[in-house]
Amino acid sequence: MSSTFKTAKKAAPKQSFMDRYLAWFIRWMPESFVICLALTVFVGIFALIATDTPLWSMNPETTSVVSAWAEGFWSLLAFTMQMTVLLSTGSAVASSPPAQKVLTKIASIPNSKFQAILLGSVSAVLLGYVHWGLGMMAAIVLGKEILAQSRIKGYALHPPVMIAALFMAFLPSSAGISGAAVLYAATPGYLKDMVPENYQDRVPEAVPLTDSVLRLDFIILLVICSIITTGFALLMHPKSKEKTATISDEFFAEIQAGSEKIVIPRSTPAEKSNASRWIMYLVGGIGLLYSIFSLWTGGVTGLTLNSFNFLFLSLGMVLTANYGPEYYAKLIREGIQGTWGFILQFPFYAGIFGLISFTGLGVVISGFFTSISTATTWPVIAFLYSGLLNIAVPSGGSKFVIEAPYIIPTTIDLGADMGLVLQAYQMGDGATNLLIPFFALPYLANFKIKFSQVVGYTVPPVLVVLVVTCIYLFVRASMI
Repeated sequence: MSSTFKTAKKAAPKQSFMDRYLAWFIRWMPESFVICLALTVFVGIFALIATDTPLWSMNPETTSVVSAWAEGFWSLLAFTMQMTVLLSTGSAVASSPPAQKVLTKIASIPNSKFQAILLGSVSAVLLGYVHWGLGMMAAIVLGKEILAQSRIKGYALHPPVMIAALFMAFLPSSAGISGAAVLYAATPGYLKDMVPENYQDRVPEAVPLTDSVLRLDFIILLVICSIITTGFALLMHPKSKEKTATISDEFFAEIQAGSEKIVIPRSTPAEKSNASRWIMYLVGGIGLLYSIFSLWTGGVTGLTLNSFNFLFLSLGMVLTANYGPEYYAKLIREGIQGTWGFILQFPFYAGIFGLISFTGLGVVISGFFTSISTATTWPVIAFLYSGLLNIAVPSGGSKFVIEAPYIIPTTIDLGADMGLVLQAYQMGDGATNLLIPFFALPYLANFKIKFSQVVGYTVPPVLVVLVVTCIYLFVRASMI
């Protein structure tokens, strides 16, 4: 365990299968940045072997493995900044005094580990299906409060299991209506621009969300998957108090500090300016009203990362307006501390994107899968392929840019259901997101925990989810 958690008593000498299983992950699973670097080397070697791309070329016009990696390295800078703003503004909103009061009351509802895991999971699932960023931040903030309340009330709640349950609730978030692929597909003309010219007349103008992630059968699938992940979290929770950890005194004090009474000095002119209420209400209020108006006219499906970040930035200003700009800036600074993983690792994942996209490796991989496909099996293969590629390029938007030029034409050629294939794409992302540290970084940073302490709990339910999803996709494709 990391210093954030501690066991209440000395563990019993006899270890169960679950103890040995989790110990294996902790012993062998490296840090997230090590995994990121290892994936870079693996994909680079794979591209060198599977394509005719040279490792290095003195000719700047010739694409090499190294140049492809370098060309893609900075291609996700905008996304990196969006994610950094997402986490910092979301953290500021959740850490604001009004939000803290509400979340503390909600977190005080559970009186047992069952109630705590269920409340946290359901809350994150419902909010995440609407928008994955909202579900992520709500899970993190609510999870902290639940862990603090479990210590106050004295019921046993193993922090790694609670965190794993919150992280697994990210599955319907990344597969929901805010997923990049389905939003792109619902945009008129977008799919036509992503395919070769000879396919453009056969590609639909748009695939509405009602044909993909808003279909009742898919929503039922997400409910089943959420029951599976939550059920596994409950089953894998330590049965004895000797094996159940608790949050450390330092982490508990850090969580509690958010609910302490805040005193804002307003003696000098400078302090009055730093604590000005009217400027926060004016600027933040205008931004919030505009965001609400845009949401009202465009609907939830019109949300983008930029509009979502603008909404939360404005909302945070309004929620902290009574405390002034300086206090809000302090909350933003504290939120940015948890974004180091984005800043360091996202460029390397963008480099992997370059290796797959610019060397032709993506086409080679897809060629293998599409050659063994039929209209009935294609959604299943697309799901497995999407999940596999997601391990190397865990960004739904960037990965769809890679996959769309051959996934869409293959779907057209086979006469498969486009909406079902989009469902498969989303579920491939959602399932394997729980096996890699990319989207776990905000959880790891905020809870100060290592990925090896969480992934051991996510692997078994993900394997079941993979099987259930394959069955669903095959049955649905067979009915068309």
